[in-house]
Amino acid sequence: MTYRLETIRPETKSFSVFCRLSLACVAVWALSSCADSSPRLAKGENGSVMATAPRLTKLSFDEQPIAEATDFGPWAALVSQTEQDNRTLEACIANKEACESADLVRFRRMLELAQGLAPREQLNLVHHYFNTVEWTHDARDTWSTLYHTAYGTTGDCEDIAIAKYQTLRRLGWSADSLRVVIGWDGDEHDWHALLAVRVEGNVLILDSIKGLQSPSLLGNVRLVYSISEQGVWDHAPDFVPVGRKAGQRMASERAARIAATEGPHHKGVYR
Repeated sequence: MTYRLETIRPETKSFSVFCRLSLACVAVWALSSCADSSPRLAKGENGSVMATAPRLTKLSFDEQPIAEATDFGPWAALVSQTEQDNRTLEACIANKEACESADLVRFRRMLELAQGLAPREQLNLVHHYFNTVEWTHDARDTWSTLYHTAYGTTGDCEDIAIAKYQTLRRLGWSADSLRVVIGWDGDEHDWHALLAVRVEGNVLILDSIKGLQSPSLLGNVRLVYSISEQGVWDHAPDFVPVGRKAGQRMASERAARIAATEGPHHKGVYR
């Protein structure tokens, strides 16, 4: 499915950017799964993406954004909700007894373990922790905050990418080294969201399906757009999706695919 990035502030931008929001996208339909087992594309859509969108290896952290991040509705809503959630999350982090769920207690423990680790060790810990998230269908077309995802360890692809982003920010990572990326996965034949991180001069991808990888090992993922606190980047301005009806699939099927890729998860380590 695709997601319209909305008109970017008419007073500053007079054009609409089509952002194809991924994986069960945060968009209205496919959120239960990120990728369909048998996606139904409108004629020419797959070819259009593959022909006009660059490979993930072309991602650069040095490009200028086309707009402020908060000019994009879903991100603005995410920022607003995060501000509301932070007081409760901060209370939990400060005092275990204030945590409102067992999963928040585990998240708190993970943050404690992450403190003082080397950057790549932090990446590994945060990446694998949030890959324990149970895939769920979100019909509300919203991006979940870190608090919401950590509270019940449920969500879809963009929720996982955002949770990793916001957790790394809490651990002191700068916003200019992090990007939530939306693209087309040529292997999964669907939209997908993941987190790109610049560390020690290199770019690494934290992917809920294929693991923590170099972009060169994700050659079939095409860049469409990316976003962070620093702004919005449109990587495929010539790509205009024709739209498609997203196939529905149970979240349990998606979870099984994730488990098969990532292996068993051990939540007990964070107790």
